[in-house]
Amino acid sequence: MPGQVGEAVSAAWEKIETWYAEQDASGFLLPPATPEEIAAAEKELGVTLPEPVRVSLLRHNGTLSDCWPGGTLLSCAEMVRETGIWRELLDSGDFDDVADFEADENSDVRALRRGWWNTGWISLDADGSGNGAVLDLDPGADGSCGQILDMDHEVGPSGPTAADFVAYLEGQLEDLEDCVVVDGTYLETA
Repeated sequence: MPGQVGEAVSAAWEKIETWYAEQDASGFLLPPATPEEIAAAEKELGVTLPEPVRVSLLRHNGTLSDCWPGGTLLSCAEMVRETGIWRELLDSGDFDDVADFEADENSDVRALRRGWWNTGWISLDADGSGNGAVLDLDPGADGSCGQILDMDHEVGPSGPTAADFVAYLEGQLEDLEDCVVVDGTYLETA
């Protein structure tokens, strides 16, 4: 993992791994993805994942279910599955009535393209109820490629919540500070 991107991802993961170790829950973090798994996910999604995401997957291919702030950090296969569900709904016309949806006033609406879902969005984490963080590879005029959005199946997309994937990891670390593991079960306390 040479370079600044690798160092930034590694620094974030070292802190996250320390939190899990202190909770005696290191087993909640999945082993690394293989380069072949990442390449297969990229092919299926029709995208090249940003370097920070690739570096992160080479360290941990997600988490166990419900062991990440807000749900589950998705593995390569889960990213493909979750993103595929959203894309199928988009392609089937389920979002035609919200095609001009604009994020709420708490969002930088020009950072996001209009609509309920965008084929340039890749699911990063999920709560099992249709909500989660999304990697935006097709931002609006004032957005940046790789920004992180929040997708709520009831209120739509909002954000950006993080400028990039490293900032996303750092935000998740802050959220972990409000969580504990009790008797092997991950719990959000705040």
